[in-house]
Amino acid sequence: MKSVLVLGQGFVGKYLVDLLESRGIDYASTTTSGRDGTIKWCIADDTHNSTLPAAESIVVTFPLQGEVEAKRLTTEYLNHHRKVHGDTYNPFWVYLGSTRPFKETPSTCHTRPDLVAGGPRVEAEEYIINTCGGCVLNLAGLWGGDRVPENWARFYGDKDKLRNRLRDRSLHLIHGADVARVIYAIVSNNDKASQFAGRWLVSDEMVYDALQIFIGAAHIQGYLEELLEEAEVREMLNAEKIDDIEMGSSAVTKRIDASHFWSRLQLKPKYLYYVGQPDAYKL
Repeated sequence: MKSVLVLGQGFVGKYLVDLLESRGIDYASTTTSGRDGTIKWCIADDTHNSTLPAAESIVVTFPLQGEVEAKRLTTEYLNHHRKVHGDTYNPFWVYLGSTRPFKETPSTCHTRPDLVAGGPRVEAEEYIINTCGGCVLNLAGLWGGDRVPENWARFYGDKDKLRNRLRDRSLHLIHGADVARVIYAIVSNNDKASQFAGRWLVSDEMVYDALQIFIGAAHIQGYLEELLEEAEVREMLNAEKIDDIEMGSSAVTKRIDASHFWSRLQLKPKYLYYVGQPDAYKL
């Protein structure tokens, strides 16, 4: 039996596998192509999950489409492996979600997600928690390596999108390597079911100013100059021109409070984001 099964060796999975290998952990991981020695597997194609090995902990890195898909994955996996390992076989499930459905300010691990904003993904999360006794990690914006927050300025390709972003410039982040550290700390804990079952919000505990990060893009500067011609925007930013805009963490509101989680882990985030500086982690 494997110690850890990583379903989906994508962005987070690469960091996690790197850490598991460095710690000598016996693991298996999947990709849809079977690249780099992974198991070729796709949830849509494997109706009985018979290609997946048994593991003590299972990390699901991709979004499940509602309760139905979560139930099918977990039930069929258990049914298959309990034929070999007995009815007491009960792996610990770790499912990665997003902080997007959390609308309260600040939101904590005690905050209920917005079911409309979360949609099928939150349905799957609730199933993993309530039926499987698993752990859901709602992650802030993932960054690391080629995934650089400055490049996200491309998502604001017109004035209306930028205007909406200016109404709430708060940005919360978590490095892929810190997510891997978090997952490793959970699955290696002998008392993980009682310590970490439930829902946890995960960020690096900083709050960043999206405008400060994106302002280096020429199109953002151009749109911002045009928007500052509007009285509403000038009032919103308390500025007449770009140079007058207050930027930085002091100018935004912290929306995600992950302190409960880091306290429970007895860890601190290691990889913080600094505009224009290289990533401290090398995969």
